[in-house]
Amino acid sequence: MILRSETIQKWWPTTQALDIVEGSVEAVAAALQAEVRRFLAGEAISTSWEGFLNLDAAFCSASEFTNVPTTYLVLPTRSKWSVLWNNSFLCNGYDSLCHNLTKNHGLTTLHWSAHDEWTSFQSGASFTHRRKDGAEIVERSVAVAQEDKRWLFYAHGQPLAEEDIESYKARRKQDRLDEEKISAFLSRLGATPWLEQFYGMPATKVFVLRRQDAPSRITRRRPEEVLQSLKKNSTENQSRRI
Repeated sequence: MILRSETIQKWWPTTQALDIVEGSVEAVAAALQAEVRRFLAGEAISTSWEGFLNLDAAFCSASEFTNVPTTYLVLPTRSKWSVLWNNSFLCNGYDSLCHNLTKNHGLTTLHWSAHDEWTSFQSGASFTHRRKDGAEIVERSVAVAQEDKRWLFYAHGQPLAEEDIESYKARRKQDRLDEEKISAFLSRLGATPWLEQFYGMPATKVFVLRRQDAPSRITRRRPEEVLQSLKKNSTENQSRRI
């Protein structure tokens, strides 16, 4: 089974965490813009709706990678979900943003990440699903993470119907949740963010938000530098995976 389309693999590991939000691209874009404006406290930003031929062209719109996001994309899909991507070279999605999209805008979100080999972090897979129930946030989190020579497993909250909870009984913790299991879980939720055909370009435009005057203290790297260095680190660390 092919887990990742060519473009997803080309931009790996910046695509190892593609958070999904239930809602139209317009609704998610409005909520994201409100949250970014709130936590940037008056910093200048620009927003636009841009037409891209495909997923690769959308990713190429980020001219640099930074340690904190300066470019955000809301990607349309052929489903009830929209996908979030940003240009942070940490490649770990944006969990606090997902939390606030649920808390402040009532949007159901899924922050997730999966990488069977070392990339920007040691190997692991995790997800946190959040939905609003009245004034309360209902949260479900599951994580498997490598910590040098040992593996950790964590689960909190009521399991979702789409989860394969039997897999959590595997003797080896690293077998309880991985790239393939995360991909299957997302598919049962109606999302296949690692497959090009899931996305709605070029028929639907992408929402792009950019920080105009990001502080000079932010660390900046060229896209080719980030992709090459992280792939190199992944190859070098494969031999350490237990």
